[in-house]
Amino acid sequence: MDRGDSVDWHILTGLVRRYRNPIGIIAIASVLINVLVFAGTAYMLLVYDTVLPSRSVPSLVGLFAMLLLVYLFQALFEMIRAETLLGLANAVHDDVFAAMHGSGVTDIPNQPDAMQHLRDLEAVHGFLAGSGPIALIDLPWVLVFLLVLFALHPLLGVIAMAGTLVLVALVLWSHARTQAGSRELQTVVTRRAAAALTERQFDDVARAMGMRDRLMQQTRTSQQDYIANQSSLARNAARHGGASRTFRMVLQSLILSTGALLVINGQASGGVILASSVLSGRALAPVDQAIANWRGLVAARAGWVRISAALAARPCPTARTVTLEPPHTDLVLRDVWVAPPGASRYAVAGVNLSLAAGQVVALIGPSAAGKSTLVRTLLGLCRPLRGEVRLDGATFDQWDADMIGRHFGYVPQTVDLIAGTIGENIARFDPAAPSSAIIAAARAAGMHDAILALDHGYDTRVSAGATELSAGQRQRIGLARALYGDPFLIVLDEANAHLDAAGDTALAKAIGAVQQRGGIVVMITHRPATLAPATHIAVMDQGRLIDFGERDVVLERLQPGPPLRTVDTDLAAEAA
Repeated sequence: MDRGDSVDWHILTGLVRRYRNPIGIIAIASVLINVLVFAGTAYMLLVYDTVLPSRSVPSLVGLFAMLLLVYLFQALFEMIRAETLLGLANAVHDDVFAAMHGSGVTDIPNQPDAMQHLRDLEAVHGFLAGSGPIALIDLPWVLVFLLVLFALHPLLGVIAMAGTLVLVALVLWSHARTQAGSRELQTVVTRRAAAALTERQFDDVARAMGMRDRLMQQTRTSQQDYIANQSSLARNAARHGGASRTFRMVLQSLILSTGALLVINGQASGGVILASSVLSGRALAPVDQAIANWRGLVAARAGWVRISAALAARPCPTARTVTLEPPHTDLVLRDVWVAPPGASRYAVAGVNLSLAAGQVVALIGPSAAGKSTLVRTLLGLCRPLRGEVRLDGATFDQWDADMIGRHFGYVPQTVDLIAGTIGENIARFDPAAPSSAIIAAARAAGMHDAILALDHGYDTRVSAGATELSAGQRQRIGLARALYGDPFLIVLDEANAHLDAAGDTALAKAIGAVQQRGGIVVMITHRPATLAPATHIAVMDQGRLIDFGERDVVLERLQPGPPLRTVDTDLAAEAA
């Protein structure tokens, strides 16, 4: 088994330790259930070998009453085991889901199938809450039932053991076929999700340029591949399950016939016939049930492998015992190297940068110079492969993720609003947000009057993405959200891309206000006209910071000689 398919035993043993009490209850209930199974066998032996020869009706009634009591206890233990197992499945789901959320596993950006880990968790939960674990728990009892059959007669034990080995071979064969098919199905599911996502994202462009049919064909092809692979897995499972059930019935009939021959030859009593049939069926039932649940087991195991690998790669931050004071001094990068997931080259290479309170830094450079990756690193969204980022002398892992986020404001290139009211979006969905802070942020972004002009003002509801608003409105609401709570660091990634002249003026005023209260502003810009509020300029090219200093000094250095790129040509012309 290769490392990529191995189970993370550290996480698994941690869960076992945490839930040892319910696991103990399940184990004890399983022992009692399987022990009580012998009551039916004992009842048959006593009826055929004692009651019938003596023709004692009171003995029959008494035995039957005791059997009913045993069956009631067995049903009670079955219910206890099922409820405990369901509670365990729900608790494991909640714990793993919390760990995935805490480590950011469920919101990894730029993935074609970002819901995969949630589906993996659903597969694990579905298996734990179903009959699969019960089959695995009862499997060791197969040996106990076989030993009892040997005790009844060695020939019965040999036949039952041979049949068990055949069923185990069917299990292994089913595993090999199902595992390969499940891996292929996972590839197809990812490809299908990527095709559907592409079709949704580019629907308008595809309609405008006659590409929609071709995109739809990609989705249809992926869907057909999914159905074909799903059908193949279902067909294999049905064949294996049918074969195992048929063989088990044949085996039980063979054991029944063997018992009859033993009785005829005087080597066993009449009760052995039915007792051996019942015991063989009970011995083989867990194996048959394991085959029926094998597909779910394979899916749950593969899902757990992916979940544990993701959690190991992105461990959940430990809880902070000491809360740091709000940042107010500086933000420092030391020899920072960053590469996007799956990239073969660094987007940020060896950057050293020190930003102080009250600075407004314009980050410029050509396209694909690494500017967006650098600002995402400043916000802790990208983790350096080498080097460190310190905020007021502390690395980001010394802060609580939600706590440090309150001191950041971010306006990305494309502002996405969340379904809810405009006020909720500005307040970052803080239920305790004071109205005064929401209005102050909207005023700072120059959006207060525009919001009041809407039908319901700050209570106006928007859909996910807020397509009912213009791009400029979304960008200014995004700016208000970034300014909410007076954060220490404001990052603007081309935040003026959709703004008109009034919007540019409001943005410049907001930047000035942040500077005056001692905050830091980092803005990516390709428009020289927006450099007026900047106190410093940082120039990037090919992932490296090639210049940094006061605005006028850097502009003078950019003026002579060949231009760096198009944006710097514009900057030099503006300075001239």
